[in-house]
Amino acid sequence: MDWKQIEENWARFKQAIREKWGKLTDDDLAAIAGGRKRLEERLHKRYGFAPEHVRKEVDDWLQWQNFKSGKRTNSDRTH
Repeated sequence: MDWKQIEENWARFKQAIREKWGKLTDDDLAAIAGGRKRLEERLHKRYGFAPEHVRKEVDDWLQWQNFKSGKRTNSDRTH
């Protein structure tokens, strides 16, 4: 799964986003509207995480969505 799928299915994924990052408000989710950069900016604002930490949090969340959907990436596989 790539971020484009999140954007295209925002209505479905915003609940998962809310579950992961409960400080995000309905207004935040509406403003994010599926945009990764906007999500990262809102997470930085709400949680005060460093930008590098925010990127890692979002990367980890996206990888978990791949795992839950059964779509493992090359980095998920052991060699």
